[in-house]
Amino acid sequence: MANYRAVASGNWSAGATWGGGAVPPNAAGHSIYSNTFTVTVDTNVDVALVTNAANAGTFVGGGTAASGGTFPLSNGVTMTSSITASTASTNCVSFSGTSPNTATIVGTVTGGGSTAIGVANVSTGTLIINSAGTNTGRAFSNTSTGTLTITGNCTASGGGGSTPLLTNSAGGVVNLTGNLVGGTGGGSSGINNTSNGAINIIGNVSGGTAAVGVSNTSTGIVTIVGDVTATTQNAISSTSATVRISGSFIYAIDGTIPVSAPRMILNTTPALAKTRYALNGAGTYVDMFTTDNSFGQASVSDVRFGTVYASGTLTGVAYIPSASSVAFGVPVDNTTGTATLTAADVRAAIGMASANLDTQLAAIPTAITNADAVRTNLALELGRIDATISSRSTLTAANVRTELAPELTEITEVHAIHGLDIANALTVTPTSRTSGAITQTITGDGTTNTVVTRV
Repeated sequence: MANYRAVASGNWSAGATWGGGAVPPNAAGHSIYSNTFTVTVDTNVDVALVTNAANAGTFVGGGTAASGGTFPLSNGVTMTSSITASTASTNCVSFSGTSPNTATIVGTVTGGGSTAIGVANVSTGTLIINSAGTNTGRAFSNTSTGTLTITGNCTASGGGGSTPLLTNSAGGVVNLTGNLVGGTGGGSSGINNTSNGAINIIGNVSGGTAAVGVSNTSTGIVTIVGDVTATTQNAISSTSATVRISGSFIYAIDGTIPVSAPRMILNTTPALAKTRYALNGAGTYVDMFTTDNSFGQASVSDVRFGTVYASGTLTGVAYIPSASSVAFGVPVDNTTGTATLTAADVRAAIGMASANLDTQLAAIPTAITNADAVRTNLALELGRIDATISSRSTLTAANVRTELAPELTEITEVHAIHGLDIANALTVTPTSRTSGAITQTITGDGTTNTVVTRV
């Protein structure tokens, strides 16, 4: 890390511009001082600090640095560095390129006193500032019709007089992506728009303790996409022009309104926004929210069909049965079911709505009736058997055995093939069953069909 000071006006890239004749190398730890001279940044630079303040430290090439001087940016260059202005009435860094020329600064900007500006865009070109930190003090000015595009948070500082963080004074355009806070001293607004230029902010805007976030004393339009919050000061004050806002409107605890303007419109429909009003000025608020703030609201599938809620933006779709169609005592809606089970319900359920169930049940024969019918039929069959046997005058025990021999054989085989023959165990495989001399084959897939065949 080293300190470098200019010893003559000239280009950054020229050794004669610097003490010791050495051009400051690009290195994150180096600090660069203009030392009352004009150093034109004609090349991309990447250092820790660029300033026109004084410093009594040790410098490359010796000597000390006095306050004053400036660093004009050439077209197309990128300066990667923090920038700090002195209290002198000189812009620390400036860009005078004409449209469509651009220059870029990557770093945080800190303004000096009431007349010391950190970065100034003085012509019709576009100056781009990308800040990782918070820009403070009287950091920026746009003094022509050019465009100043800033990414990063901005907070105005204290101090009396006209010391806004950013002044847009000649009809140019300011684009800020980041939060903006007004200052702690009178006149130290965040942005002071005194011409008919446009102010476009994507971020939240708050008033400071002594100055507004945006002061618009011209006919230029102010557009905010973000929340606007009042403190003891308005977030936005516009004397004549229209203010366009998309976001929440937060009143101060003492009732100070967030936007003071003759005309204000919503730029787009705010999403998840609210308006916060001071309640009795006693330290509490009342919040009113847009309908897309759910607050745990019921889903439409949980709300009765046709019920409109959430300020008319949601309609329930749940169908709730009537109590008369729900079983008696079962909870339904805000009551219980009243339906009871009747004989007609039972008959209808089993298809007997027009019949007398008792009559049909009575027509079913009893067990005794069925037994008597069986006995009668068996008596007839037994009579026929007796007649047949009686007609065989030569009936003997041998004849009976001969007559019954096939049936007895079949009974024996059935006895065996069911594994009931103690002398011949039944052997079963996936494809056969065997008991003594009896063999059966088994075919089929065993799941949907099985075929057993005597061999």
